[in-house]
Amino acid sequence: MNHFPHYRNRTVFSLDGLWDAASLGEHPEPESFSPGNIQWDGPAAIPGVVDALPDYRKQRGLFAFRKRVSSTTAGKPAVLKFGGLGLWAKLFVDGQALATCRTPYAPWEVEVPASEKSEREIILLIDNRFDAQRVPLFDPYFDFYGYGGVYRSVEWHEVEKLSLERAVVSTVDLKGKVQVEFRFRGKITEELELRIFFDDDQQSTTHRISPDNAGKPLKLTVPSPRPWHPEHPHLHQLKVHCQGEILIERFGLRKIETKNGKIILNDQPIKLLGYNRHEAHPQFGPALPLSQLVQDLQILRQTGCNFIRGSHYPQDQRFLDLCDEMGFLVWEEALGWQAHPEHFANPDFCDLQETQTRAMVRTSINHPSIIMWGFLNECDSHLPESEDFIGRLAKAAKEEDSSRLVTFASNHPFEERNYRHMDVLAINAYPGWYPEGEHKERPLEEIEERIDRLLAHFKKEGVAHKPFLLSEIGAGAIYGWRDELEAHWSEQYQASYLDLVTKRVLRDPSICGVALWQFCDGRTYADTRALGRPRAFNNKGSFDEYRRPKLAAAVVRQNFRSGSAKV
Repeated sequence: MNHFPHYRNRTVFSLDGLWDAASLGEHPEPESFSPGNIQWDGPAAIPGVVDALPDYRKQRGLFAFRKRVSSTTAGKPAVLKFGGLGLWAKLFVDGQALATCRTPYAPWEVEVPASEKSEREIILLIDNRFDAQRVPLFDPYFDFYGYGGVYRSVEWHEVEKLSLERAVVSTVDLKGKVQVEFRFRGKITEELELRIFFDDDQQSTTHRISPDNAGKPLKLTVPSPRPWHPEHPHLHQLKVHCQGEILIERFGLRKIETKNGKIILNDQPIKLLGYNRHEAHPQFGPALPLSQLVQDLQILRQTGCNFIRGSHYPQDQRFLDLCDEMGFLVWEEALGWQAHPEHFANPDFCDLQETQTRAMVRTSINHPSIIMWGFLNECDSHLPESEDFIGRLAKAAKEEDSSRLVTFASNHPFEERNYRHMDVLAINAYPGWYPEGEHKERPLEEIEERIDRLLAHFKKEGVAHKPFLLSEIGAGAIYGWRDELEAHWSEQYQASYLDLVTKRVLRDPSICGVALWQFCDGRTYADTRALGRPRAFNNKGSFDEYRRPKLAAAVVRQNFRSGSAKV
């Protein structure tokens, strides 16, 4: 699947497929490693992760991947585009070190100098070790497994010194008025002519760009406009002819805002009903095949969901294209999990957080399915050290895109110091699962009590006018384990838990929605931390890791599909 944007008349090679692979062991200084004469072990599929391959399973260290590309135009520069990889990577082309990637999961592009060679050799070093210096964005305590490899597709683009890379489309109104910003690779030194088409319209608009007006947005009107909405996810295309190439962007006409504690989509309040979803599978890790993406979304649609939180990192562009087409609302967030004061005090960590947040927004900006951006899941946002940095990330997201909501998931709601940076009050809470204070004989009673306390606290803090979203809530269950006492970890307890949660969300207009934790079970720690995670999985999925439904899935489906949500 070739995700949007599309580039017609540009030479683009998909590098997905078999690459040569090799394990290089625990090399102490991967930054200084030179490919040299690597002894290649055999083939590996890209996208793919070493942790899922029998030859490399359980290994943490340095790995190498090699691919050769036959260039069609000697002497032309190129761009290598990676949809996402991790945990650390260094790229060599024709033996020359070009760039290092320290932002796992985030999109990454590397300029490749022109060469007269007809065949180019790409070598990618991948390191899946935890290293606070080299990979400060991923810590070993994260509650999702840190895989090493190439998570998403890789493309080789042969480009001109000046090329049109993106056309960012923003909705002005639902009647078809849009604003278009053109983004170029290279510097504009003379006037360019752009011919612009919408959809299959044969009539074009001509626009001239000069060095003086290159950054000025263009206002246009979409002929035969149809708004995008989950119930009718109509999509439009923008085609731009520039210097012999054709750029095709896809977008939707829709507006998202907040008012009086509600999320407003296209001037109408909407309640968000859905799940948190990790890109995870026991056989593929985060390098999911297209068939799995389609299956996940069909399961979610059958369950009555209209909302997905992409936890906890930038999402696969193919997945977002499918969400656009199938009418899901999406929260996309940058990689982050329980950052502490030492992270806030680390300039390298802070700079990389902003870099990946901006890269995420710039890459995903035309997806109508995305309604909010996020970052720093469950950080120490109740401490004063967090305030400047959270403000910095919120500002960066708004600078890149002022049309969407910005938030982060807080698990310190009663001590929170950053509500002012949230367009949506996103709260992670697990009453009835993790005890607060002494253990109770009837822990399910804690759910209603905690929600009532949260609503009262928002009023006290003067933020009750903002929408309140339960961004995580749930209980664990081991697939197939059913217990007559309905104890913790039983399918019955989880089903009763989510029945109570979803019914409260549906009937309470003070709650704008829920992202249940979580869609399916996912692999987590492989060390002693797994003592609190049976099977070394986070078992709070309504489906297991193979997408087999637990009892809770039927309960959520019945409630979400009841059509009785009060907004």
